[in-house]
Amino acid sequence: MDFRTLGLCSWLAHNASKLGINNPTEVQKQCIPPILDGRNVLAAAQTGSGKTAAFALPILQKLQEDPYGVFALCLTPTRELALQIQEQFEAFSAGTMISCCAIIGGEDMKTQSEKIISRPHILCATPGRLLDHFTNNGDVLSCFRRVAILVLDEADRLLNPNFNATMRCVLSSIPTQRQTLMFSATITRSITAIENMKLQNLFHVEIKNNETRAGCKQSYCFMPFKMKGVYLLNILTLLLHSCKSVIVFVNTIEVCEMLTRIFNRLDIPSVAIHSLNRQRQRTEALIRFRSMQVPVLFATDVASRGIDIPAVDAVVNFDTPASDSDYIHRIGRTARAERTGEAVTMVTQYDVQRLLNIEKAIRLRMNLFEIREDTITIQLSQFLAAKRAVRLQMSQDFDTRLATRKRQRELT
Repeated sequence: MDFRTLGLCSWLAHNASKLGINNPTEVQKQCIPPILDGRNVLAAAQTGSGKTAAFALPILQKLQEDPYGVFALCLTPTRELALQIQEQFEAFSAGTMISCCAIIGGEDMKTQSEKIISRPHILCATPGRLLDHFTNNGDVLSCFRRVAILVLDEADRLLNPNFNATMRCVLSSIPTQRQTLMFSATITRSITAIENMKLQNLFHVEIKNNETRAGCKQSYCFMPFKMKGVYLLNILTLLLHSCKSVIVFVNTIEVCEMLTRIFNRLDIPSVAIHSLNRQRQRTEALIRFRSMQVPVLFATDVASRGIDIPAVDAVVNFDTPASDSDYIHRIGRTARAERTGEAVTMVTQYDVQRLLNIEKAIRLRMNLFEIREDTITIQLSQFLAAKRAVRLQMSQDFDTRLATRKRQRELT
């Protein structure tokens, strides 16, 4: 089967082929025909299974039939994902006059307003920044009166309570008569939110939703809670003997920043992605990691959702994920496109039940990751010395920014 068999025109199939996409994946086979038929879609498929192409290609074909802007609005939970979707739309539409832009936080509002008022055919946005424009500029709001297609990428995040108020305001500002496409690696049962959208003729498909990739070697490492930092040093030292790129996921901004600085002091080049960094810093960090200028990326879950970094050799969960869906999203960064990869989850005495729940959900018993116990004592003194220096440094240039951010969130 090729893309033309699914109903796509030859120029789209040709553009996909130039990008190395010759045969449709399962999620593309399932979703492209109903999208072309105008049906609403709710789809869950593994990270890296080609979900973006599954909605981008049919949207571009439908847009060619009736080109006007803004035709399609794509909402995502993170800035990086919005930029990535914009890039893919532009790549698939090469050689046409179709225009696409991204509206995300961390960039100039006036410049963004001008982009929206120019009425691009496709607009990729984070909900919070888009709502800022709706609230502050009536001219911007008027550009969305004819939106024909709404895409919710990482729909489980966008439909959870954290986005509830923002999403409700955004959805009330665009036409109710539209085609709605929802995609994610995991679809939580937020039935109330879906029912409130009053979707008719809904096509629902779930493909290998609770399975992890066969090419990903999954293991755990048990340690005392107070020793997590030095055990991470041990794990990374071992992984970097055979891996060129490792993503380390943590739960908080503060720990993400602290570990990045510590490991740079320990001569393990690292970059960080978290929401307190400016957009330029986050973009530069991704560029340096993708180009393998640095081997380690520390990230909060802002990087676990859909960001395309093809060649990640390993993922380390510094904090045991709270749910199996978070686990699947995180380790989905490795072993992509039939490559192999490794995922190591760090487990303390407080995380045992979480690990057992994850193993039950993915139907897999993880192996024990073997560390170098004989080097722990030596590495402990190195790690603690670096941590003391970093804590002093962060008290001077980071803690105030973090405290200000927390106060702002409390006020809102």
